[in-house]
Formats: sequence, structure tokens, C-alpha cells
Amino acid sequence: MQPGIQAYAKTQIQALSQRELEARALLKAASKLQWLKENWDPSVTVIEDPLSHNRKVWAIFLASATEPDCTLPPDARKNIIGLARFVINQCMKILFEPDVTKLDLLIEINQHIAAGLRGSTGSDVANLSAPAPGPEPLAATG
Repeated sequence: MQPGIQAYAKTQIQALSQRELEARALLKAASKLQWLKENWDPSVTVIEDPLSHNRKVWAIFLASATEPDCTLPPDARKNIIGLARFVINQCMKILFEPDVTKLDLLIEINQHIAAGLRGSTGSDVANLSAPAPGPEPLAATG
């Protein structure tokens, strides 16, 4: 990537809200899972990257929600912790027992949570798009 483009991308990321960064991270993970679904090959070399990326995103949410200084309401924390554990476990199950049909739920979860972070309604999920390729830090909730 050219230095000017890198600088622009870095500035753009710094200007985004925490919620938007989180939504973009989820949409990027959903996009990778969607690509995997459309190009299904159950070999570990193909499925590992999208599933690992999704696990990492959710591991960050899990870590943030379990921090003692997390500012989320207790019910929201509990829900995020439960959902993160479920998603991480599903990713591991798919990795060890590849099944393309199990990707739909992971994609939908990511899209719906991203819509909520963006303040969209459930009907807006189809209109969500993943961010343009480029550097993107994974953000933690808090």
C-alpha cells in the first residue's frame, strides 16, 4: 500500500467511533465467513483463516466484557459473554467438524450485532456492507 493511502486509512480509523469500529470488525468477519460459504472447501487450510478471524473478534468482545472496569450494564455484559462463548465454540466445532450449513448462523449473528452497534434495525441487515479492505484494528467494547 502506498504511504499516502496508509496515512489516510490510519486517519480514517482514528476518526471512527468505538461502536463503528466494532461494527466494522464484525462485518469484516462476516464477509470472510460469507466468502468461505460461497467457496466452500472443508480443508483446514481454507477454513482456518475466516474462522480464526471471527474467533479473534469475539475473543476481544469476551475479554472486554469480562474486565472488572467494563461499563456495560450487567445484563448486557452477561449477554455478550454468553454470545461470545457460543460463537467461539461454534467456530471451533466447524474447524474440527467442517459443515458449511453452520456458517449461516455465525454470519447472521455478526451482521445483527453490527446493525445494533450502528443503531440500525434488523431489517437493515441486508444493506450492511463490510468495510473496504485495508488496515483495521480490532476494537474492544467498554
